[in-house]
Amino acid sequence: MKRFTVEQDHRFEIGGEVFSWIYPYWEDIANVFDKDARLSTEEEGKNGSEVEFTVHSTIKDFIDRIKLFLPKEDHERWIALTKRKANPIPHAQYSELYRWLLEVSSSPTPTEPLSPSEDGQQPVVATSTGG
Repeated sequence: MKRFTVEQDHRFEIGGEVFSWIYPYWEDIANVFDKDARLSTEEEGKNGSEVEFTVHSTIKDFIDRIKLFLPKEDHERWIALTKRKANPIPHAQYSELYRWLLEVSSSPTPTEPLSPSEDGQQPVVATSTGG
């Protein structure tokens, strides 16, 4: 029998704080993806102009998206952590955490980086053309 309920650790640590993560409600995460697709399509229609992002809006977006994966009772603690000026979370960790949460919530077995022997490349073997 195939079991779709997979037991896994639903915790992560960031900035010295431990949080539990939850599976976001499907419509909430679908709305985020649909908004991304809509914005991309709208921007493409503006004479091929580049989408303008600011560092501030990009990091804020990751902070907000991560909240989708947190129980409501942890939202205030999460926001307080992101506003902490002493020992702040490095900005790159927001995008890294968001990508990880997407991956672990989308697959029971998150992908691992390929080892050098599993990269799909065949070993190069010298062949002799002399006779």
